[in-house]
Amino acid sequence: MRMDRKKEGLSIKATTALIIIVLFLGVGATLWYYAIYKIAYLAVYDIELETSEYKHLGLNADPTLHFGMIPKTGGTATKEMNLANDWDIPLLLEIRIKGDAAQFITTDDNDFLMQPHEARKVNFYATIPEGFNKIGIYTGEAKIIYLRP
Repeated sequence: MRMDRKKEGLSIKATTALIIIVLFLGVGATLWYYAIYKIAYLAVYDIELETSEYKHLGLNADPTLHFGMIPKTGGTATKEMNLANDWDIPLLLEIRIKGDAAQFITTDDNDFLMQPHEARKVNFYATIPEGFNKIGIYTGEAKIIYLRP
Protein backbone atom coordinates (compact mmCIF):
# COMPACT_ATOMS: atom_id res chain seq x y z
CA MET A 1 0.00 0.00 0.00
CA ARG A 2 1.40 3.31 -1.05
CA MET A 3 0.76 6.44 0.99
CA ASP A 4 1.20 9.87 -0.48
CA ARG A 5 2.77 12.36 1.84
CA LYS A 6 1.85 15.99 1.70
CA LYS A 7 4.70 18.34 1.03
CA GLU A 8 5.60 20.46 3.99
CA GLY A 9 5.91 24.22 3.71
CA LEU A 10 3.97 27.02 2.10
CA SER A 11 2.27 26.76 -1.25
CA ILE A 12 3.30 29.03 -4.10
CA LYS A 13 0.19 31.18 -3.62
CA ALA A 14 0.86 31.61 0.09
CA THR A 15 4.53 32.41 -0.53
CA THR A 16 3.64 35.00 -3.19
CA ALA A 17 1.05 36.60 -0.92
CA LEU A 18 3.56 36.74 1.93
CA ILE A 19 6.18 38.40 -0.29
CA ILE A 20 3.65 40.98 -1.50
CA ILE A 21 2.54 41.76 2.06
CA VAL A 22 6.15 42.20 3.23
CA LEU A 23 6.86 44.41 0.20
CA PHE A 24 3.84 46.63 0.93
CA LEU A 25 4.78 46.88 4.61
CA GLY A 26 8.33 47.91 3.67
CA VAL A 27 7.16 50.55 1.19
CA GLY A 28 4.54 51.81 3.65
CA ALA A 29 7.08 52.11 6.48
CA THR A 30 9.50 53.98 4.21
CA LEU A 31 6.80 56.41 3.08
CA TRP A 32 5.65 56.94 6.66
CA TYR A 33 9.21 57.66 7.83
CA TYR A 34 9.85 60.07 4.96
CA ALA A 35 6.52 61.91 5.29
CA ILE A 36 6.39 62.11 9.08
CA TYR A 37 10.01 62.41 10.11
CA LYS A 38 12.18 63.48 7.15
CA ILE A 39 10.02 66.28 5.68
CA ALA A 40 9.80 69.19 8.10
CA TYR A 41 7.82 71.48 5.79
CA LEU A 42 6.66 71.61 2.19
CA ALA A 43 5.80 74.80 0.29
CA VAL A 44 4.27 74.66 -3.19
CA TYR A 45 4.16 77.66 -5.53
CA ASP A 46 2.39 77.86 -8.86
CA ILE A 47 4.48 78.83 -11.87
CA GLU A 48 3.03 80.61 -14.88
CA LEU A 49 4.65 82.35 -17.82
CA GLU A 50 3.43 83.43 -21.22
CA THR A 51 5.59 83.55 -24.30
CA SER A 52 4.75 86.43 -26.60
CA GLU A 53 5.72 87.74 -30.02
CA TYR A 54 6.31 91.17 -28.52
CA LYS A 55 9.82 92.27 -27.54
CA HIS A 56 8.79 93.67 -24.16
CA LEU A 57 8.23 91.99 -20.81
CA GLY A 58 4.91 91.84 -19.02
CA LEU A 59 5.66 92.06 -15.32
CA ASN A 60 3.80 90.41 -12.49
CA ALA A 61 4.49 91.81 -9.02
CA ASP A 62 2.68 89.21 -6.91
CA PRO A 63 4.83 87.12 -4.52
CA THR A 64 4.27 83.88 -6.45
CA LEU A 65 6.25 82.57 -9.41
CA HIS A 66 4.09 84.14 -12.11
CA PHE A 67 6.61 85.56 -14.54
CA GLY A 68 4.16 87.38 -16.80
CA MET A 69 4.83 87.83 -20.52
CA ILE A 70 8.26 86.96 -21.95
CA PRO A 71 9.43 87.37 -25.58
CA LYS A 72 9.14 84.01 -27.38
CA THR A 73 12.78 83.94 -28.39
CA GLY A 74 15.62 84.78 -26.08
CA GLY A 75 13.52 86.45 -23.37
CA THR A 76 14.43 86.26 -19.69
CA ALA A 77 12.55 87.16 -16.50
CA THR A 78 13.61 86.87 -12.86
CA LYS A 79 11.61 86.44 -9.65
CA GLU A 80 13.20 86.63 -6.23
CA MET A 81 11.87 84.59 -3.35
CA ASN A 82 12.77 84.97 0.32
CA LEU A 83 13.14 81.62 2.06
CA ALA A 84 13.59 81.19 5.80
CA ASN A 85 14.31 78.41 8.25
CA ASP A 86 12.09 79.18 11.26
CA TRP A 87 12.98 75.91 12.95
CA ASP A 88 15.48 75.41 15.76
CA ILE A 89 17.43 72.83 13.74
CA PRO A 90 19.33 73.06 10.44
CA LEU A 91 17.23 72.09 7.42
CA LEU A 92 18.20 70.97 3.94
CA LEU A 93 16.17 72.76 1.26
CA GLU A 94 15.45 71.09 -2.07
CA ILE A 95 13.73 72.96 -4.88
CA ARG A 96 11.93 70.82 -7.47
CA ILE A 97 10.30 72.32 -10.58
CA LYS A 98 7.59 70.36 -12.42
CA GLY A 99 5.18 70.99 -15.28
CA ASP A 100 5.54 72.27 -18.82
CA ALA A 101 7.14 75.52 -17.55
CA ALA A 102 10.00 73.49 -15.99
CA GLN A 103 11.89 73.52 -19.28
CA PHE A 104 12.40 77.28 -18.87
CA ILE A 105 13.00 77.62 -15.09
CA THR A 106 16.34 77.57 -13.26
CA THR A 107 17.41 78.74 -9.79
CA ASP A 108 20.52 80.19 -8.15
CA ASP A 109 20.62 77.39 -5.64
CA ASN A 110 18.77 74.11 -5.63
CA ASP A 111 19.96 72.01 -2.70
CA PHE A 112 21.40 73.83 0.27
CA LEU A 113 21.56 73.72 4.05
CA MET A 114 19.97 76.51 6.08
CA GLN A 115 20.91 77.05 9.68
CA PRO A 116 18.23 77.73 12.34
CA HIS A 117 16.53 81.11 11.86
CA GLU A 118 18.53 81.83 8.69
CA ALA A 119 16.92 83.66 5.75
CA ARG A 120 18.10 83.53 2.15
CA LYS A 121 17.03 85.04 -1.16
CA VAL A 122 16.81 82.65 -4.10
CA ASN A 123 16.37 83.86 -7.67
CA PHE A 124 14.20 81.95 -10.12
CA TYR A 125 14.93 82.58 -13.79
CA ALA A 126 12.58 81.99 -16.70
CA THR A 127 14.64 81.89 -19.90
CA ILE A 128 13.16 81.26 -23.32
CA PRO A 129 15.89 79.80 -25.57
CA GLU A 130 16.85 81.43 -28.86
CA GLY A 131 14.83 79.95 -31.70
CA PHE A 132 11.99 78.67 -29.49
CA ASN A 133 9.40 80.83 -31.35
CA LYS A 134 6.26 79.31 -29.81
CA ILE A 135 3.54 81.46 -28.30
CA GLY A 136 1.69 80.01 -25.34
CA ILE A 137 1.04 79.89 -21.63
CA TYR A 138 3.21 77.49 -19.66
CA THR A 139 2.42 76.38 -16.13
CA GLY A 140 3.96 74.25 -13.43
CA GLU A 141 4.82 74.24 -9.78
CA ALA A 142 7.87 74.75 -7.61
CA LYS A 143 8.07 72.55 -4.53
CA ILE A 144 10.36 73.78 -1.81
CA ILE A 145 11.00 70.86 0.49
CA TYR A 146 12.48 71.52 3.94
CA LEU A 147 14.16 68.27 5.06
CA ARG A 148 15.68 67.27 8.36
CA PRO A 149 19.32 66.36 7.58
